[in-house]
Amino acid sequence: MATILGGISTLHGALRAAERSWLRHLDAALCARRLTADQWCMLTNLSSDTGITMSELAARAQLPPSSATRHADHLAERGLIFRVAASDDRRRILIGLSRRGVELVDEVRAEEMRAEAELRRCLGGADYLELLRLLERVSDVPLTQ
Repeated sequence: MATILGGISTLHGALRAAERSWLRHLDAALCARRLTADQWCMLTNLSSDTGITMSELAARAQLPPSSATRHADHLAERGLIFRVAASDDRRRILIGLSRRGVELVDEVRAEEMRAEAELRRCLGGADYLELLRLLERVSDVPLTQ
């Protein structure tokens, strides 16, 4: 179900439709835990062992820095992440998963894995792996203007 422009299905439309369809699988798990898809993306890019900078987290989550900061504030208020000064430069703040954040990520990750297993079953193993391969290629291909 892709967006149609002038009778032509676009890659953008297909990718957006696929993303929205996939997020519907996770929606119940995220809503039950009062998380947005962007907040979930941020949490999945964090570790409980080592922290990363806000700019690195924003880049990994593919979010504008201001949005990442707003989401991080919300996640910190809920006790899902920690913020600490870096040992080598006290002005640099590192962000990581709190114990509560780890538990929440584990819960949602289990539901995500069940949804992925169902998708793999529906597509078949070979098509599922091909989909992952192609999506990785699309995300890594630099387009020139």
